[in-house]
Amino acid sequence: MAGAHRFAASVIIPTYQRRDMLVANLRSLLASDMAPDAFEIIVADDGSSDGSFEAVREISQAETGTRQIRYVHQQDEGYRTGRARNLGIALAEGEVCIFLDCGIVVSQGFVRGHVEAHAEPNRVVLGYLYGFTNTGDNGEALAHVLDESLDLADVDATLARLRALGTYPDMREPIYAGCGDRLADLPAPWAIGWGGNISVRRETLGERIRFDEAYRTWGAEDIDFSLALHEAGATFALARAGAGIHLPHPKSHEVNARSSRPNKIYLNEKFKRPETALLIDVQSWDLNDALMRGERAATG
Repeated sequence: MAGAHRFAASVIIPTYQRRDMLVANLRSLLASDMAPDAFEIIVADDGSSDGSFEAVREISQAETGTRQIRYVHQQDEGYRTGRARNLGIALAEGEVCIFLDCGIVVSQGFVRGHVEAHAEPNRVVLGYLYGFTNTGDNGEALAHVLDESLDLADVDATLARLRALGTYPDMREPIYAGCGDRLADLPAPWAIGWGGNISVRRETLGERIRFDEAYRTWGAEDIDFSLALHEAGATFALARAGAGIHLPHPKSHEVNARSSRPNKIYLNEKFKRPETALLIDVQSWDLNDALMRGERAATG
């Protein structure tokens, strides 16, 4: 590989107190169709005390190939996912940094899908997340499907079933369909550049673009990251081949809303754009539609 990169990709996985999900995540990654020496895995732990380290060590020791699995841990001082991801970036030796939440299991072609989507330089690539909603209200039904069919060594088979059912798309699918998957046509593609399944070349990050560690509660830190990349000139693309399944787990829409609003106010104070001002009172997945409605009204 050219330059100082040892791997085609580094998969950076932030985690906190989700040992069982992390294990499922790692086992699905180890079934990748890419060679063991093509990418590394970095688990960036935000202070877990639930045996996550021991689980990662056990999996790493049992891995008979040449896959590099590394683990970095920081003290539990509250929500510091941004800093955990930055620790992963600091360790990364891959040409492409893939940020993947621990509550996701991925297809065998997941890493390859992200890497191949970076054939053009200076891109931010969004992977596809089946079963991902803002409320988690499909969780019980999806859990039933996964209990019946999920094989971590062959997640593709379950993905085929989900596609056939047609009831568990990525919640951003209406946005993707509306722009024909051409994210560059959206007025604010960064608003849906969420951190659960997203990638960027290490050279695009440079030494300046990182997750803002001032975010200490859930919400908007990934949008901040995507907007910083957008302002630096990166373009956004969708990689449907970089697919995963968002594992059902409880979430509180009310708590998340309370947490995210102050963060969105901070984001607006930082970037001072009309779009970020609108985002304070508009959900991120609705922002592009709101902007396009405003454009139509202004020209109508």
